[in-house]
Amino acid sequence: MMPRVVCLASILALCAVTVIPGQEAPQEGAPLFTAYPSYGAKFDIGTEKFSLITNMLVYNISGTTVTDVTFKQTYPEGVSVKETYQRDVGTEATGEQSSARRVEGNAFLASIQTWKHRQYVVIFNELQMARRLNQITFPGIEVNYTDAQGQRQTTRLQDNTEDLFIYSNVVGGLKRFLTKYNNIVFDFEKAAPNRKEWEFAPIAASAKGRFPTGVIGTFPGSDQYSGYFRIRTGPPGDTIQLLVVYNQTEKKDRVASQDALLKNLRNYLRWCGEFDFQEGLKVEQVKWKKYSDTWHVSGRWKDTIKNRLGEGPLEAHVFYGAYEDVEYYVLGLTHGRALGEASATPNPEKEAQLSAEMSALIDTFKSDIKPLSSDRR
Repeated sequence: MMPRVVCLASILALCAVTVIPGQEAPQEGAPLFTAYPSYGAKFDIGTEKFSLITNMLVYNISGTTVTDVTFKQTYPEGVSVKETYQRDVGTEATGEQSSARRVEGNAFLASIQTWKHRQYVVIFNELQMARRLNQITFPGIEVNYTDAQGQRQTTRLQDNTEDLFIYSNVVGGLKRFLTKYNNIVFDFEKAAPNRKEWEFAPIAASAKGRFPTGVIGTFPGSDQYSGYFRIRTGPPGDTIQLLVVYNQTEKKDRVASQDALLKNLRNYLRWCGEFDFQEGLKVEQVKWKKYSDTWHVSGRWKDTIKNRLGEGPLEAHVFYGAYEDVEYYVLGLTHGRALGEASATPNPEKEAQLSAEMSALIDTFKSDIKPLSSDRR
């Protein structure tokens, strides 16, 4: 079963085993496997409930191929698997394999026949919590396997503890959460009433050169004038995502040329995946809401990996709030096509529907950033 909310950049890697180039075999006595755990904060606007989307990458850095491998993740008391996701197919040529996976009580198990050096497996589940938790400790993954000498071995990775306070203790759901921690508001109920589930997504690993870890949510800066967040809703083929980045900026330093604008937007687009702009972007300066000289960009993004996601519509608003001395980037992407080879087939009706929803949502943007008197001295 495909997840309701999935990162566009990594849909073909999730729950698969993929070769990662450039890693050397460890020295004798070094760890055989390592993990990069991340947990996307997810809000259900309809029920005002909070859950976590796990994205646990486990690497084989042993220098050898191991076989008959089982991964076991035991979840702590009060946490259970709401839904588990996997790839239906995988091929030797792409370095991916399907895994058999199941849930037994409070434990998740996945297995693969062969696990090569420099490959990783992804444990990808949605977790629900019986109560609001301020902190949670996930026991380390247990890896049971047959080594190169034919002996059965078991390795247990480190536990990891995560702070959930700001996510699990907000009453009122996503809108109130963004207002409290980012002073930014979108009217989800008005613009997208049928989309109840929204997940926070990390900056794509390809943009930062490393995989995200920890709880993925909103990232307010050291003060109220800077921060960013990326949210998304819907499965592949019915996805809307928004990236919002804001930074305190003096008026003389705000983006003033089209070249600088597109350079910055291209960088932020890559936060969303291995994407680039297609030719034919429409760039204009307009008055939008209370913001004069807003840069408005519309056009299409494309996946730089062939036969994966294809392409889709995009829209961006870049504007300057003179009252609060903050520059805002609001970038929206939609994905309305099938995956794989079928991603080359257009779906204009679906894309038009998604674009209308995305535009309506962006148009509800409101910033509640208000300068403190001490900042005006």
